[in-house]
Amino acid sequence: MPFGSLSAIMAQDFRDALLWHMTRNGTTVAELSRETGVSRDVINKVRLRAGASTSVENAMLIAAFYGKSVNQFILCEDVDQVGRLKNLVELISPEVRPLVEAQIRGLLNARPGK
Repeated sequence: MPFGSLSAIMAQDFRDALLWHMTRNGTTVAELSRETGVSRDVINKVRLRAGASTSVENAMLIAAFYGKSVNQFILCEDVDQVGRLKNLVELISPEVRPLVEAQIRGLLNARPGK
């Protein structure tokens, strides 16, 4: 899903937010890369070079790691658990959403004492 790169202003805001989130959550570059699939080189480029940009797709993956949309990530907003789940579901392709819904319903039906 190619989206292009972030604008120069958004790239700086994204960089600031990345540094803030990594510091606040104690996230390492290795952990972020492993969990998002975004290469260490890309993460380090954004972290270390003012004005460096990344693709919108990478921005979405990094924001999703923190359970946020790109806008919530850039604004350093706190998101509750329901909001984090909503943000993750929005990243799932429409074809896969019925499967996720069925799995959630299965979990609900399997609860003891339902």
